[in-house]
Amino acid sequence: MKKTEIVNNNNKPTIGIIGGNGRFGSWFRGLFEASGFEVLVASRKTILTPKELAQRADIVIVCVSLADTVSVIREVRDSVRKDALLCDLTSVKEVPLKEMLKTKSRCGVTGIHPLFGPLVPSLAGQTIVFCSGRDNMWTTFLKEFFTNKGARVVFSKAREHDRQMAIVQALTHLTNIIFAHTVQKQKGEVFQAYSTPVFRLQSILAGRILGGSAELSANLIMENPLFKHVLADYQRLLASCAVYIKKKDKRSFVKMFNSVASSMKAFIPIAQTKSVDLFALLDRQTVTLKESAKMSSLKKGTKIAFLGPEGTFSHKAVRDIFEQKYAEVPSTTISGVFEKIIQQEVDLGVVPVENSTGGLIQETLDNLIRHPLHIVGSYELPIHLCLLARTNDISKIKFIKSHAQPFAQAKGWLQRNVPKAVLEPEASSVKAILSTTDPEVAFIADREAALTYGLTILAENIEDKKNNITQFYVVSKSEASKVSASLNAQKTFLLLAVYDRPGVLRDILSVFADDNLNLSKLHSKISETDGWDYCFFVEVEAKPDDKKLKNALGKIKQYCSVVRVLGTT
Repeated sequence: MKKTEIVNNNNKPTIGIIGGNGRFGSWFRGLFEASGFEVLVASRKTILTPKELAQRADIVIVCVSLADTVSVIREVRDSVRKDALLCDLTSVKEVPLKEMLKTKSRCGVTGIHPLFGPLVPSLAGQTIVFCSGRDNMWTTFLKEFFTNKGARVVFSKAREHDRQMAIVQALTHLTNIIFAHTVQKQKGEVFQAYSTPVFRLQSILAGRILGGSAELSANLIMENPLFKHVLADYQRLLASCAVYIKKKDKRSFVKMFNSVASSMKAFIPIAQTKSVDLFALLDRQTVTLKESAKMSSLKKGTKIAFLGPEGTFSHKAVRDIFEQKYAEVPSTTISGVFEKIIQQEVDLGVVPVENSTGGLIQETLDNLIRHPLHIVGSYELPIHLCLLARTNDISKIKFIKSHAQPFAQAKGWLQRNVPKAVLEPEASSVKAILSTTDPEVAFIADREAALTYGLTILAENIEDKKNNITQFYVVSKSEASKVSASLNAQKTFLLLAVYDRPGVLRDILSVFADDNLNLSKLHSKISETDGWDYCFFVEVEAKPDDKKLKNALGKIKQYCSVVRVLGTT
């Protein structure tokens, strides 16, 4: 049976949101406005005051920080009409609910806690907790409105809600913060080679919390009066474990372990099954919980990785970028370049990111997502392709081996001049050259490859577009400012992860436009995980420390689950 709205267009309530310009307030404002409701917004900075809003609105929603909720309720509660509803959206319910019930008008009162954040695309599948105070018609309206939008509404007593949140929110936040802080305090960094899947999973959970608001975590932990009981248990159990460890009392430890495992008996099989999929996604994730020192200069002996072997365009880019002779370390794959940087086998890496004919290099973009590295500069290399062979007679060529990109860049020339030749892709053009000495096999590479490997140039400049250019990124584990300066890096490259919803790209682009920031690149990519639906790579014509860019990134966070500065280009 199709769900319908419980009010008609002539009887829709006026919604008032105190704090409606904040991230969560803006989300609910958009939700109600999209359904055709009049929404009033008040804050300390609006012309409309919170008290005036409380007098005019049928449903008054307090959506401010947890620390400010009680004071705002006290300020407006006596201005709410008897036939209206006063509610709040905070994560602690008992104290705010008691304060709301003190209204002189004895208006309707409901404590509401949405168990999600402002980055979800819709209410579908989300849970909202209702804690009843004095229900009225607008309480029923909100319940049915949220349900019709796909949310699950759960009713709870305020104290039980707060007890649950002391565990679900406060304990989880504190545990992950202490975990990350403990790792940070240890000497040295946890290297990728020593990192286990469980450690990476735990680190990512900690990273999700630490990527949020410090004030929010402090409020969740300190403003819930019931967390003090949970914290006391936590401290006692940790102290007991410390005694077991000090005394090497394995019997007591095993007894404790088995008791906990028994209490989670039904959940453990589910966790084991689900974790297999998660570990597959985390297999290449790198964890860094120690601040890296900034590279002040390129010292003698600096090691630079590139997509090898020698003679590739990546190798040529390294030679062009770095005039001084540094230690050059070839890698068989682009992913290998990133791994060498992560493992600290090299100081820098040079990787191709885009060709003007062949397009984006997806392997490079994927690795920029996976690894917490910095782009410290970019370089554009003109690409001039040659057909090389171990014969002087082009008519004898039956096979052509090359990397896939040169095939795409010389597609038209190959069809016109060697239409019968079989094209065989290889991991790199140089690898193709080294794979055979057959005179019937030709290769696509540049002049340097012909000189290096003693090949005959059968044809030059075979690329279809004469302005064929490949852009390379210089990648580092730290921000190498000297490299950025020498390459005149003036732009900022961003990763924006979003949940797919109509208009999200428009909203993001409008922020840049409003701040007069020009975008020189915009690429989209479907996410490899369920954490978000799409990610966008954006190149902005401004440096990372530009005030306008910082302001824009602050605004964009309301639309994006991840806003990450990948570096300068």
